[in-house]
Amino acid sequence: MGRMRKRNKPMKVKIDLTSGSILKKILIVAVPMLLASLVQMAYNLTDMFWVARVERLGQNAEEAVAAIGTAGFYPWFGFGLIAIVKVGVSIKVSQLAGRNDEEGVNRVATNGTILMFALALLYVIYGTVFNSHFVGIFSISNVTVVDQAMTYLRIVSLFGFAYFFVNLFNGVYDGLGKTINTFYIMAFGLGLNMILDPLFILGLGMGVSGAALATGISQTVTLLIYLVIYLRKNPPARLKFTKYINFEEIKRIFVLGIPVGVQSMIFTSIAIAIGVMVAQYGEVVMSVSRIGSQIEALSWMIASGFQVALAAFVGQNYGANQFERVKAGYLTSMMILIPYGLLVNALLYFGARPLFSIFISNEETLRQGADYLRILSVSQLFMILDMVTAGAFNGLGKTYIPSAIQIVGNAMRIPLAIILSILLVESVHGIWWAISISSLFKGIVLLVLFIIYMRKLTLRGGFNSVEKPHAV
Repeated sequence: MGRMRKRNKPMKVKIDLTSGSILKKILIVAVPMLLASLVQMAYNLTDMFWVARVERLGQNAEEAVAAIGTAGFYPWFGFGLIAIVKVGVSIKVSQLAGRNDEEGVNRVATNGTILMFALALLYVIYGTVFNSHFVGIFSISNVTVVDQAMTYLRIVSLFGFAYFFVNLFNGVYDGLGKTINTFYIMAFGLGLNMILDPLFILGLGMGVSGAALATGISQTVTLLIYLVIYLRKNPPARLKFTKYINFEEIKRIFVLGIPVGVQSMIFTSIAIAIGVMVAQYGEVVMSVSRIGSQIEALSWMIASGFQVALAAFVGQNYGANQFERVKAGYLTSMMILIPYGLLVNALLYFGARPLFSIFISNEETLRQGADYLRILSVSQLFMILDMVTAGAFNGLGKTYIPSAIQIVGNAMRIPLAIILSILLVESVHGIWWAISISSLFKGIVLLVLFIIYMRKLTLRGGFNSVEKPHAV
């Protein structure tokens, strides 16, 4: 009985999402993540802005942007490894927090740290020692682009442990619903990065190397902030390796997060294959792909914020067996996101050229960039639906469902790109249409599956009759 009383005692380190106004609680978690995504977008665009001005150093802007775009696939691939632990830890923390199991949160965070260290070590070794192999995958003929991409990748990989552990600690806060803390810490790190970029890229004349160094230093400073937080009196979780280390717990975190991690790595692998196809069209199209994907942040920054919010909201209410709040939370989110998605669709289509002209003045790049945004505008709403619905499934611990749909949908891109590139007059448009069509597919299918899943639970009486949250 003593253990049960301890378990039910409200946790001071979480935001309780199991009671009160649903919209307010979702926004409390989502808004900080939206702001963090906004800061991330501002950083990405600022980074691109300064890199695109390396002509002042006598370098080619398109080559520099293409080099960072190529090397940037590696941290993206590494995020698949990160997601295995981050998602597993975040889901378990949210469900344990829903039951006020503070001891369980400490146990999960500790074992997640061990697993994250092992994966970070693999990332650092490959990126620093075998970077030439990774860049070689793209078969880029431009020697300057290859050299700059290898240099950027080597420097970024050296700071891999900071990259991995910052995301682990973000995941703990996300599960507790305290995304405002995540925002403050990430905003500081990204703000520092934005200051260091012009200093290193142009001020010290380091070009692409300066962009990589600025990123690494900023991630390291962010990690140091987290270490200070975890050494204070009331940390988000207590890391006690002699007390909590448990290989069965590590296995459970791994099993819960592996679908998302594998899906992320497959997505990146497919993106690399698409990147190889894009590279065949030259530096201009590679730059269009890099810059255009950053402009699309208007969609993914909102989607990622609500994805984290719904995962935490659903996770806590799932842990507390609050079935009706799970349904209401999802419907409330859709009422906000569908109008926003339609608005972004219109903005990217009608404002394509002005948006691209913010970053590039070359006429051919502007023309290609406007075509990119108009084609991708069709699928923005469905990309939002896809990401947010995946967050709801993750909160339920059903990570394999959205991951399976993501894998199938992303795998469609390569054959579609090949077929459409042959059929369309301007063949590069086939690649853009393949990306857009696959996003349409994923958004529609995942939305339908979630509706079916929730309907079945309604008919069976909710979580109490079919689920065992304590077993997750």
